[in-house]
Amino acid sequence: MRNIAFILIMFFSLSSMAQFQVVGGTYEKLAKLYSQGKYESCLFKADDYTFKAESSKDAEPFLYMSLCFYQLSISEDSDIREDYKDGFKQAVNYAGRFIKKDKEGVMYTDNIDFINRLKEIQKKEIKEEFDKADYRKTVAAAKLFTKLNREEDLSFTYFIGMNEVMSNNVSQGERTIDEAIKKLNEKLAANDFKADPLVKSLVIDAILKYSEFLVNQDQIESAHNQLEFALRLFPNDGYIKLQFNVVKQAYDKHLKEKEAAEQNQ
Repeated sequence: MRNIAFILIMFFSLSSMAQFQVVGGTYEKLAKLYSQGKYESCLFKADDYTFKAESSKDAEPFLYMSLCFYQLSISEDSDIREDYKDGFKQAVNYAGRFIKKDKEGVMYTDNIDFINRLKEIQKKEIKEEFDKADYRKTVAAAKLFTKLNREEDLSFTYFIGMNEVMSNNVSQGERTIDEAIKKLNEKLAANDFKADPLVKSLVIDAILKYSEFLVNQDQIESAHNQLEFALRLFPNDGYIKLQFNVVKQAYDKHLKEKEAAEQNQ
C-alpha cells in the first residue's frame, strides 16, 4: 500500500514538474537545461540567444526565459525566490515579448496552458487590488495582464478605462472608455462580441462599481448610460439588471425634475 502511495506521489510530482514544457520547440540545449531543472543556466542561455543575430527574431528563447523566470519565482529554495522576487513579473514581460515574436501564433497556441497559468495568477492580483479599491494598482496589474493576449480584449480595455477614472486619472480613463465602447459597438453590431470567460467577472464587477462611483459623483445620466451599454454586453447578468433598474428609477426622476425646472423658468 505504501509503495502504491509513493508511486502516486512521484507520479503527480513529476506531472507537476513536467506541466510546463515548451511544445513545438527546436532549441535542444535550452530544452535539456530546462528539463534538468537548471533554470538559471537555461535563463542565461536563452538570454544569449535573444541577442544573437541568427536567433534574435525567434520566439522560442523568449518563451524559455518566461518559463525560467516563472520556475525561479516559485522555487522551493527561499534564497532563489528572494533573488527572483520579481520573477513572476519578468515571466509575464518575457511572455509578452514571446507573443510579439510569434507572428503566426502557432507556438502561442501550442503553449497556451502556460500562458493561461500566468493569466490566472495575474488575475488574482488584479482582483485583490480591485477589492481593496486601489484602482491605480488595479490598472497597473491589468495592463501587465494585457501583454498575455495576442489580440486586444476590448471588454478588458473598458475595464482598464473604468479603473483609470476611479483612480482619478479621469481624462485618460474617459478616453480609454470612449475608444473601447466605440470598438465594442462595432463588434456588437456585427454580432462579433464574445466575452473572455477568464476576465468576464472582473469586467462586470468594475461596471457595477463604476456606476456606483458615477452616482456618488452626481453623474446619474452617465451611470444610466454605462449600465445601459453594459446590458448590451452582458444581457443575462442579473446584477447589472438589478443595478440598472435602480439607477433608471433615479434617472427618470432626475429627468422629470429637470423638465419641471425648465417649465418654471
